[in-house]
Amino acid sequence: MKIIFTLFICVSSVFVSAQKEPFNEEKCYKSLAHLASKKDYFEVKEIITKYKSKIDPEVYFYYLGLVENGFSHFKESNEAIESFLVGSGQMNNDSLFKEILMIKQLNLISLFEYEEASNLNQYILENFNNICTPVELDDLLNTGKIWKALENSGKQKITHSNDARIQLTRDKANLANIPVTISDKKKNFVFDTGANFSVIQRSVALEMNLEIMPIQFDVSAITGATVKSDLAVAKELFIGGIKCENVVFLVFDDADLTFSEADYSIQGIIGFPVIRNLDEIHLNSKDELFIPKIAQEFPVSNLIINGFVPVVQVIKDSDTLNFTFDTGAAETSLNSSYYSKYKKKIERKGKKQLLKSGGAGGIVEYEGYLLPQVTLSVGTSKAKLVNMQVRKDVVGETDGLFEGNLGQDFIKQFETMVISFKYSHILFK
Repeated sequence: MKIIFTLFICVSSVFVSAQKEPFNEEKCYKSLAHLASKKDYFEVKEIITKYKSKIDPEVYFYYLGLVENGFSHFKESNEAIESFLVGSGQMNNDSLFKEILMIKQLNLISLFEYEEASNLNQYILENFNNICTPVELDDLLNTGKIWKALENSGKQKITHSNDARIQLTRDKANLANIPVTISDKKKNFVFDTGANFSVIQRSVALEMNLEIMPIQFDVSAITGATVKSDLAVAKELFIGGIKCENVVFLVFDDADLTFSEADYSIQGIIGFPVIRNLDEIHLNSKDELFIPKIAQEFPVSNLIINGFVPVVQVIKDSDTLNFTFDTGAAETSLNSSYYSKYKKKIERKGKKQLLKSGGAGGIVEYEGYLLPQVTLSVGTSKAKLVNMQVRKDVVGETDGLFEGNLGQDFIKQFETMVISFKYSHILFK
C-alpha cells in the first residue's frame, strides 16, 4: 500500500541572490537545493552544520526544517519552520512558503495532530491553490479527507509495560506476520515497515468490531493503480504486551488485498506509523521480535524517514546510496534512478528480463535487468546478493528519488536487525 504524499522541494533563487558572506553562496545553495530534491538529508545536514555561521538564517532554518523532519524530530522541525517563516516575511515567494507548509503538515500528521493538520491542509488549498500543480491539488484534496475524518479520533499512543518478545510467523507469501488483538479477537497481520499506514480488510474490520468511516479516498498501489479506501480507528490494539491506542487503519475491500493467482489474502497490515512509535525493534533470524521498553542511544544516524517511508544509507562499490527500507519486500532491488546513472554498466553485466512486483492492488510487470551478483553494505555489515532486479523505468512513487529498496534477502543474511526510530539508526549483526 502506497498513499501519495508528493512533496516537491523547491528552493527559490531568493536564497541565491542574498549574498552576504565571502564564501561561495551560490554553489552552496545550489548543492543544498539539489540534495534536498533527492531527499538526501544526510548530506544536507552535513552542509548546514558545517556552514551554519555563513548561511543566511532563513536558508539555515528552511533546510533545518527539512532535516529535522527527515530524522523524525517533528517538533524541532516545526520550530525551525516557524523560525523560517518569521524571518522570511520580506520574501515574496509563495512557492517556497507552500512547500515548507506542506512539510509542517507532515510533521503534524506524524505527531497525530489531525485537527491542526486538517486546518493547515485547508489553509494551503485556500491560499496557494493557484501555484499548486494538478497532482498536488488532487493530493491535498484527497488526503484532506483523511485528516478531517480523524479530527476527533485522538492521538495514537503506545504503552510499554515491559520489554516485549513476540514470535512472528510466515504466511503463504513468506511475509512476516504478527499476532494482533482487537476487541478480544486475534488475527495475524503482516508486519511491514514499507506500509505508509496500517491496513485492514473490510470483512476483518467488521469482525473485529471496528467502526468504519465511509469517506472513500484514493490510495495509490504499487502497481500504479488506484484503489478506494475508507478509515477505521482501533481504540485499543494489543501486540504482545504492548497497548496501542487510537490506531488508524485504511479499510480496503477484501478483493484489493486478495491475490487470486496465488490463492493468497492479506487480512491486515501493521504499518509504519505504529512500528515507528515502538521506538526500537530487534528482529532475529528465527523471526523473533524484541521490543525494548527503553530504546538504546546510537550516536550515528544512518536512517531517515521520507514521509512515512524509511530510507537507509547503503554502500555499493564506492558509492553511498539511499535505499528505501521495506521489511515486507522479499527481495532487494535497484530503481530506475540507479539504472539511469549506471545504464551502460548494467546493460553490459545484466540480463534483460520482464520483472514482476506485487503489493496491495495487484501485481505489476515491467522491463528491467537481473544483475548476477551485487555486494551491499549497511554500516560495517556486508552481504552478497544474487539475481538482483534493476528497474529500467519508474514503477513506484519513490523510484526516481532513491536508488533502491532493501529487502529480506539482505536482512536474512544476519542474525539480528536492530532499528532505532528514536535515534535514526539501523544495525545488522
